[in-house]
Amino acid sequence: MHLVWRFTVAFTLLGLTPLAATARPLNCRSHESTFVETETRSYWVNICGGDFPAYYMAMNKQDPKLSIRLPLRDWSPRGDYFEAVNGDYTYVLADTPRGIFLTVSRGTHELLREPVLRRWY
Repeated sequence: MHLVWRFTVAFTLLGLTPLAATARPLNCRSHESTFVETETRSYWVNICGGDFPAYYMAMNKQDPKLSIRLPLRDWSPRGDYFEAVNGDYTYVLADTPRGIFLTVSRGTHELLREPVLRRWY
């Protein structure tokens, strides 16, 4: 609970622009390709782009107003690693030796790590 509160505060402090709340998980924009459409216990996550992955999107399942869309800083051509950065915050969607996780960190401090519920590749 405390972790969710800190993550919510991080969204608020960063002044993130909410995406339109919908009853269904995130969608890439109509002119974009969807490279990843998956979820964790708390978030829907999409990776969108054109010919290549370009954007990380996440929406909180409890509060859809807590949404983010960021350009990718790095990604793997295999489709098993995506990284986006917003100031001090780093968002990583990755297949690791211990499983597939969504991880959010501020500097070296991990704020969130949740297993992905559906493999996308």
